[in-house]
Amino acid sequence: MKSSQLHLLEHFADHRPHLFRQRVRVNPEIFDDILDHISDHPIFSSGGSQNCQLSIAIQLAIFLNHAGHYGNAISPKYVAQWAGISVGSVINCTNHVMVAIFDQHDTFIQFPGLNSEDVARARVYTQNHSCPEWGNGILAADESPFHLFAKPVMHGETFFDCKSNYSLNC
Repeated sequence: MKSSQLHLLEHFADHRPHLFRQRVRVNPEIFDDILDHISDHPIFSSGGSQNCQLSIAIQLAIFLNHAGHYGNAISPKYVAQWAGISVGSVINCTNHVMVAIFDQHDTFIQFPGLNSEDVARARVYTQNHSCPEWGNGILAADESPFHLFAKPVMHGETFFDCKSNYSLNC
């Protein structure tokens, strides 16, 4: 039996934003902003097909839930159980939203100009808080962990962090 938990997101957005973030990994305001940017994408039209798609908001929630987790929680089967839909629908929703977001790449992903004040501050920070070889780096110097799927073969124990995950710390 599948019982959707999607209906809880609206309540979470209004009354318990931390639970909303836990499920879809973004604040409700960011969710609404992404939704506004992708809503008019043609991939969400059924194109004369008799099969209607799920609403764009539901497809976005499914995509964000799927993309925002790792390990067992990332499997389409797990997401399908959470959303109360089929595994095939999870894959379709994920693909639709990815296409719509990739088409908005320049809206969502922007890098500062190389001569900007932001880049200059980032370079100084990087030089002061990391190894000299990363002196021109500006994107990954905030000590954020990047979780690894599995223990690396070489020197694996050195990647084990304080939260019992294998990760790279930037």
